[in-house]
Amino acid sequence: MVKSRGEALFKNAGVFIERYYPASHHIEVQVFGNGQGEAIHFGERECSIQRRHQKVIEEAPSPFVEAHPGMREKLGDAAVKLAMSIKYGSAGTVEYLVDDKSGDFFFLEMNTRLQVEHGITELCYDVDLVELMLKQGDAQLAGRGGFSADELQKLQPSKPTGAAIEARVYAENPVRDYAPSPGLLQRVQWAELDNSRIDTWVFTGSTITPNYDPLIAKVMLHARTRTAAIKGMDMLLTRSTISGPPTNLDFLAAVLCDDRFTSGHTLTSFLEDFDFQPAAIDVISAGAYTLIQDLPGRPAVGKGIPHSGAMDPVALSIANMLVGNDRGKEGLEITLSGPELRFLGPAVVALTGAPMETTLDGDVFPMWTRKHIKAGQKLKIGKSTGGGCRAYLAVYGGFPAVADYFGSKSTSPIVGIGGYQGRQLAPGDLLAIVKEPSKSLGGHPAVPESLRPEYPSHWTILAMPGPHDVGYLASQDIDMLYSTDWKVSHNASRSAIRLIGPVPQWARKDGGEGGAHPSNLIEYGYPLGGLNFTGDDPCIFPVDCPNFGGFVSVNTIIRGEFWKMGQVKAGDTVKYRSVSLDTALNVRKGVEEYLSTLEKAIGTGDFASIKPLGGRTELTNNNEQSILWERKAEGSQPLVRYRQAGDDHMIVEYGNEEFDINHRCRTTALETALHGSEAPKWLKDSLTNTVSGCTSITLFYNGLSLDRDQLISHLQDLEDKIGDLSKQKIPCRRITLPLSFESRVQDEATERYMSSTRPHAPYLPSNLDFVAKNNAFTPDQLRSNFLSGTFIAVIMGFFSGNTVSLPVDPRHRMSSPKANPSRTFTPEGTAGWGGSCLSIYPSDSPGGYMMLGQTVPCFDTFGWKNGFTPERPWLFREFDLIQFERVSEEEINKQLLQFRSGRYEWKWEDAVFDMAEHNQLLKDTAEEVKGIRKRQAEAQDEMTREENESLARWREEKAKTKVDEGTLDQLLEDPAIASVEAPTASNVWKVQVKEGDEVKAKQTLAILEAMKLEINVDVPDDLAGARVEKVLVQPGEVVKAGDHIVLLRKKA
Repeated sequence: MVKSRGEALFKNAGVFIERYYPASHHIEVQVFGNGQGEAIHFGERECSIQRRHQKVIEEAPSPFVEAHPGMREKLGDAAVKLAMSIKYGSAGTVEYLVDDKSGDFFFLEMNTRLQVEHGITELCYDVDLVELMLKQGDAQLAGRGGFSADELQKLQPSKPTGAAIEARVYAENPVRDYAPSPGLLQRVQWAELDNSRIDTWVFTGSTITPNYDPLIAKVMLHARTRTAAIKGMDMLLTRSTISGPPTNLDFLAAVLCDDRFTSGHTLTSFLEDFDFQPAAIDVISAGAYTLIQDLPGRPAVGKGIPHSGAMDPVALSIANMLVGNDRGKEGLEITLSGPELRFLGPAVVALTGAPMETTLDGDVFPMWTRKHIKAGQKLKIGKSTGGGCRAYLAVYGGFPAVADYFGSKSTSPIVGIGGYQGRQLAPGDLLAIVKEPSKSLGGHPAVPESLRPEYPSHWTILAMPGPHDVGYLASQDIDMLYSTDWKVSHNASRSAIRLIGPVPQWARKDGGEGGAHPSNLIEYGYPLGGLNFTGDDPCIFPVDCPNFGGFVSVNTIIRGEFWKMGQVKAGDTVKYRSVSLDTALNVRKGVEEYLSTLEKAIGTGDFASIKPLGGRTELTNNNEQSILWERKAEGSQPLVRYRQAGDDHMIVEYGNEEFDINHRCRTTALETALHGSEAPKWLKDSLTNTVSGCTSITLFYNGLSLDRDQLISHLQDLEDKIGDLSKQKIPCRRITLPLSFESRVQDEATERYMSSTRPHAPYLPSNLDFVAKNNAFTPDQLRSNFLSGTFIAVIMGFFSGNTVSLPVDPRHRMSSPKANPSRTFTPEGTAGWGGSCLSIYPSDSPGGYMMLGQTVPCFDTFGWKNGFTPERPWLFREFDLIQFERVSEEEINKQLLQFRSGRYEWKWEDAVFDMAEHNQLLKDTAEEVKGIRKRQAEAQDEMTREENESLARWREEKAKTKVDEGTLDQLLEDPAIASVEAPTASNVWKVQVKEGDEVKAKQTLAILEAMKLEINVDVPDDLAGARVEKVLVQPGEVVKAGDHIVLLRKKA
């Protein structure tokens, strides 16, 4: 058979028969030749520990050779003779198979190059092999043929000094047969030890791709003895940290500690029976949406880095109490349906929150109970079985290998940061856990059912009025706000919980300079828990919401009720009840008292005296107003107004919502005073963060520890101290950015938008032409304004350091609506216009700003690129002055490549913004600006008319195929109906089935498009044979993650 295969495959039936050595070593000799018949060697390396014939650990010298006197000379002489016989020039490696019993050795091959493991030879022989190779090459180029014989022989060492070990660190999964594990490296931190050497290409923020070898690093250490080298290498491996995809760091450390390795008995069969079991959880299936979350998240960062953290802080806290963790320890947040997890080591766990079908090795697993899991057991968390939508799995010790990002391990998937590679869990992920749970965690304490939070389908949620109710909503709207049973839409996520209910009548006709709709405002810092109206559509802003925006927030959920945001789910109803600050703080104290007494009872087992979470606080009618204090404009000091926003936020607002850099100067001065060295201790202890914009500053603080009246009094004192800023000189930077008005990627995004989302609109196909026409400019005038003018950065954040800037010259200011609906893809570096401001997109992302050109992005998640730091991954600062220089599309593409590789050189200089000079400009151009605004208003009226006509026609086209919400709800209540949902926010590109079709397993129902990727929506295996009951989408529609795509009637 062997002969026939040889003949068929290689046209040669010859067969070599070699002797089999069951116990052998792989030993290689490092040689160096001068290309003229002379060669030397630098000793041997032991490379016997291999997997699939790939070396894993190497050492020099070989412990086997050291134990057999004279063998080094024999191996070296044979290798040198071979190199001399072929007049080999440069470094090379002669490899042998060595019999463990007899010491006989046999030639395997010669590698005519530098080997991966050459570093340990360099450490033991104090030689730089790469330098020798370069010198040999120089000599050949100079016509000398190479090193002279004398020069070469002087380099021949007599013996090694000490011992060195190399371990190859790979991104590979040890529980999946060491399969490569591509992914994002969220933290790379090497231990710093004397005589260690790390040869690597990676750093925090690198991505291991599936396209190349998953080698992360070659880790080496040199010591005086082999024993010391083993000890040092173990310290180097165990003290280093690589967070992201699975690696073999722990596996390598385990090999070094094995008795066979320490004794030097390292055979090529070493790993065949080496048993390595990591302390970890193997993710078999991931559930609908499983994330790592902790508490309190990242409340103090801002700049577009979301607050993050558990949506239901109460459930996660209790889960952690049950397993002996601190309340805020990271755990798994499980939405709607959970994962299947295989525990590779023992663990103590607890599952709390919304009830879910859960089994351990097939047996029912109790929730709200401490449970001990043995190595090898499988925990399967199924679908939710009652009210609520999120459960929390706490594991003793948390997930130690998950990296911190700004002090938190929480995942913010909307911006791809934190948690496990910045995303939800997926099959094949590996979560390291502590090796041994605490022995003090005996027993199985459980929270009695009567003390568990209730998760109804009809929720009453307590909120405080404001910040924007009176003056924005009509009086009947405010009544409606608290009398309506708002329905939770299926578009409910960690970043926005959409509600369905009445449309407000509004108390004003538009948003002034904030925008055309009465819900529009000049951008301000969003309070968490705010009920935000984006146009006429209400949504609650939970922990992953943008940190600023330009839509009103009409009331704010109080902190003590935040946990409810984590449990309301699609189809539930929400009824708001207005409460006062005193009530809000009492409710919050009640939650804290509930958790504290529960924690104590878990330790003692005595739950008798504990009151349930609900009903702890007596509720009274609230007559408080959202405006806390107001002072009219006086001279050069503007109107100032304080607005409440729940019990943890307050907004200080200047003027009457007009873009005025004088106001931005004031918010900057106030923010500086609040965080300055002279701020009182009581403020520093309680003030968490501030978000300042062009006309306002939002304060985030701990309402339990900070007295609001004291805060108001302090703010009033600061107002008097700030005084007149109209002649202030503000130090800043002048940054010059490249800008190309030609961008093929933007053209492709528009083409895709027109084919898959909305085929016609006044802003199509050219966003730039539309914005120009909307502002009574020609396209050339708009380009000229961009290139000759200066923009000033007024607020940073939203998501990922997105920077909103305003033209300094009022004659260059423009207004533009956003794309409706938004695009699912906008290229990184897009210079977009929305409302009255310019925004630079920090990354490829969805978006609705009009695309006017492309520049370089302004955010680097891990801060490794030039111009950024890990502590400051955003580029711009308040009052930075931005100017643009025009470049070609070819040039911007080159500069984007430089940015991605971290080599882009920013052009900036120190500058001063002179408020007196600016105010003089405003005065000198006032009449000219009036004429411009008049022409712009006329143009915008015309464009608004065109947009309304186009929008009405498009909606009419869509309505012909749309299923109404009532019909949809009725169908979903039928147990025979199963919904197939969109896996991510996207456009519908193609629908592949029609109503009545019988479908097969894995058949494609529809093809979605997102971020230039095509995403198939397939039939689940358990719905094979079902029939299509309703197709709920059509090509061109925009869907969000979890939207229903097709309803299938299950096979009877």
